[in-house]
Amino acid sequence: MQSIRHRRSLKHLGSLHGSGKLLDGHGGRSYGPIAYEIDGYVDHLARSDNGRIQGGANMLSLAFLAGPARIALADGQVVDVVLEDPRGDVVAEITVKSRFPEFADNV
Repeated sequence: MQSIRHRRSLKHLGSLHGSGKLLDGHGGRSYGPIAYEIDGYVDHLARSDNGRIQGGANMLSLAFLAGPARIALADGQVVDVVLEDPRGDVVAEITVKSRFPEFADNV
């Protein structure tokens, strides 16, 4: 068992959720509307932001096959993401690859 001093410290930074549009990696093509839920974490100095999006199964499959994507948030901000293979589902896991906007629920 690790002592408390030697445990890794994982801190939840907050969550961001809402609706927006899924765009291609250059922002020129809109795949359609999505709902998103993204959480941010920091482990010592390493930051990671990931979550999931929900939208049409065909739309998510097309976006996955096209490569990098973006989420246009309702307030106009844009977040670069990478989608995991939705495998025909209406939900896809995402990893944020750009600077993430301020979280709605700061912890």
